[in-house]
Amino acid sequence: MPGPPLNTVIDAIGDVDLIVTGNASTDGGTGTVPAILGVYRSLPVLTHMRSIETDGTSVTGERETEDGVHQLKASLPAIVSVTEKANEPRFASFKGIMAAKKKPVRELTLADVAAEAEQVGLENAATNVTSASPKPEKSAGERITDEGDAGVKLAEFLKSNKFI
Repeated sequence: MPGPPLNTVIDAIGDVDLIVTGNASTDGGTGTVPAILGVYRSLPVLTHMRSIETDGTSVTGERETEDGVHQLKASLPAIVSVTEKANEPRFASFKGIMAAKKKPVRELTLADVAAEAEQVGLENAATNVTSASPKPEKSAGERITDEGDAGVKLAEFLKSNKFI
């Protein structure tokens, strides 16, 4: 497979039982990062989880879809991607921010992960975004003036747009 040797990058960090990711990356929003990690690591992948729990040997949780809520379970080590419903965001205190600035950040070189320069970079990416379109601008909408028939006009509008 093209791209950096992800196994080596993760191995450089140390023993890992659970890798938790978001559902999509900021470099294209394709949502493939958890699945690609699962392929590279030969690990089970639970995606789009709204909750997770571990007991030391397995990870369980709920995936919410348009068909309902599904209970999933995988043995550890595993990879899990979570939705925004997975936690209640916490905001860092000023003291915490200042303390974080003093903590060392471990930077890995290509040599640390046994990679060659020819294996990394955009030209060696395992995925490729072939096109993108800007989101259409919002229209101003339609304003209804109530002249005693606003309910009828609203119902006609909803019916014409197949809302009812």
